[in-house]
Amino acid sequence: MSSPTEEQILCVKTNLRNMIDFNNQLYNEGNTKILNAYFLLSISDDHDLGLEVGLNLLKGAFTGIGVEGGIIGAIASNFLCGLLDSYISTTPDSLNAQMSSLLTRFQKTSEQLDVDLEMYYSNPATYWNNTFSGSVTNAFGTYPISSTFSDLATINFPEQTNSLFMDYVLTSQYALDQEVWFTLLVNFKITQFNPSTIYPCKNNSEQEMETNAAFFYTKNKSYWNNWVYHYSTNRKGDDNSYYEHWQNDIGTGAGAFTDGSLNDSACDYLFIDSYDNIIINVNGLFHRSFVFTQMPKIEHTTYTYNH
Repeated sequence: MSSPTEEQILCVKTNLRNMIDFNNQLYNEGNTKILNAYFLLSISDDHDLGLEVGLNLLKGAFTGIGVEGGIIGAIASNFLCGLLDSYISTTPDSLNAQMSSLLTRFQKTSEQLDVDLEMYYSNPATYWNNTFSGSVTNAFGTYPISSTFSDLATINFPEQTNSLFMDYVLTSQYALDQEVWFTLLVNFKITQFNPSTIYPCKNNSEQEMETNAAFFYTKNKSYWNNWVYHYSTNRKGDDNSYYEHWQNDIGTGAGAFTDGSLNDSACDYLFIDSYDNIIINVNGLFHRSFVFTQMPKIEHTTYTYNH
């Protein structure tokens, strides 16, 4: 087991102080993201989603700098996420209670993180060889994390006056926004409408299918269209190939007189693109096809129109 030098202790204490400032800044920004998501999705933040959801919000946020913040961000992210993950096995009293809302859960989790960072700040040498491990789950998968407290002596986490500090805040704020929407979209479902529609290839090219889909989304923002090419010939050998086309909608579910679509404002905020990589919102959270085909935990269903 190693022992730190005074210089290393000072470095770690400086990093911890800057991480506390970072966590507090993220909390302030994060509140608005949670409120905004509930508002746009037209659902009420009126019950607790549980300990692990609260932890995942912050871990998901810190993963942002883990991915895009270079070696400093990666080491800081692993430490912060590992510390949060330890609350699962040893839950602090402040978090081992029923909360009134997700906003409150987020607040209490952020406050508890501050408390523990202050504890580590008070005497870094005591925790020098502590290890942290666990996992982070976001919309894109589950990833392992591992860290040793002494790793914090190898980096210089930016202070508030450093422009990199705000870069980190903005990166984590975006990742938090993604985590919030990933968490709340389970309240909705994706509906595939049947029967499918047939588009003969002699009248419709792949490019035209894509262009038509992109135009369709301008009027039907909660939809995603997909199609499959089928090669076919008639008895004379003439090409009768066609595209089999489906429409899919995210929302509350279809019925006889409604498609249950997610409202336009929510869709404008959620989607980065219309058809694949045709960008409509550079600040959007997810690509349209990802939400409809890869986003975990969203229920998929079908609705058949009777003609």
